[in-house]
Amino acid sequence: MATRSVATAWMSIGVLFVVLLGVTGFAQEKRGLKFNNLTVSPYVNVEYNYDSNVDMDKREYDDSYLTVNPGVDLSYTGNDWGLKGNAWYGYDKYLEYSELDEPRYGQELMFYKESAKGWRLVLGESYMKSRENDSIIDGGRGIWRDRDVFELTGALSYQMSERTGATLSGQFSDLSYKNDGNMYGQLYGWQEWSTGLEVSRKLTEKSNLLVSGSYQEYESDGAKGLSTESTGYSLMGGFGSRATERISYRALTGVSWFDYAEGDQLTGWTYSLDANWLISKKWAATVAGSSFFQPSEREMNQAMQVYTLSGGLTYRPMRKLTTRMDLAYRREENEYVRVGVGSVTDDVFSVRVRADYQLMQYVSVYGGLEYEDWKSDDDNQEFDRFLGTLGLNFRY
Repeated sequence: MATRSVATAWMSIGVLFVVLLGVTGFAQEKRGLKFNNLTVSPYVNVEYNYDSNVDMDKREYDDSYLTVNPGVDLSYTGNDWGLKGNAWYGYDKYLEYSELDEPRYGQELMFYKESAKGWRLVLGESYMKSRENDSIIDGGRGIWRDRDVFELTGALSYQMSERTGATLSGQFSDLSYKNDGNMYGQLYGWQEWSTGLEVSRKLTEKSNLLVSGSYQEYESDGAKGLSTESTGYSLMGGFGSRATERISYRALTGVSWFDYAEGDQLTGWTYSLDANWLISKKWAATVAGSSFFQPSEREMNQAMQVYTLSGGLTYRPMRKLTTRMDLAYRREENEYVRVGVGSVTDDVFSVRVRADYQLMQYVSVYGGLEYEDWKSDDDNQEFDRFLGTLGLNFRY
């Protein structure tokens, strides 16, 4: 799981409700145990995985591992409000490098409410303890390390008139890495507090003009005696969709400023892009991207600007078979010079293909291939990785 900036994660209340309410034709069949308005859907994933680079390092050590991943999804629908939640546990058993065996677990909960007067409220909470690589295809950083991530999020929107609406959002996140100096180089997490405001103005029956601003505060983990506090601001404008279920989009661009560790102020171009297109009953496409400043996780007392862009194409040739291909790119530009190396820029590319087939009512089989390639000005940070997965999903 990745901590996205508040400007990209919580400004779009419309896109969020598309996800929450599942209005697309690609929604899964309704399953689970029904208790009036409450639905509980337990599941278990059993996987065989092959990883060509278990340390995600220039020195490649490959291994296979088995994964058991039980969990439960729940949802409750009331009058103009609802809850959605998930809790899961995972354990990886490596065939050769048993020191990598370790459990991981997490949970998330989201509450939403809307009123006839034009108010909409969304609150979210999540926690994860994991050591898995957080794939950039899923919005992560591509970093592999034991870590804890806790997040609180919220968005309140109000339709002031038929043509004008506003959304106020906020977020707190705490990212903490487990460091072992005998095994790996240091990584630095942080605590983030952020807030944002977006105003929309109707242009046509299917489009809105959007203007947004955000503010962030960071406190990084680092050595005592050095400033660990940072502040960031952004201002963007763009367009978004209105009153359509087949196509939804938000595209904004602007400028951001970042004051890191009481140093010089950094200025950069920023953007936020989210688009979904239900092409037909068999095809769907998505595009997402963003740019933002953040403290560096690899280098103490440094900052970096991040650029991301990803796209996916889903094809469902028959009711029981769903296939998907995803592409993602992430660029990290370190803004301060590293001793002995200089200002380092990293480029990460990833591609993944996956297929899911429903064998019977409660059992599905799935398989996937993913390739990730790191390019860097620092030769020690260059590597590639191939991951293959074959699994069974049991869901009631």
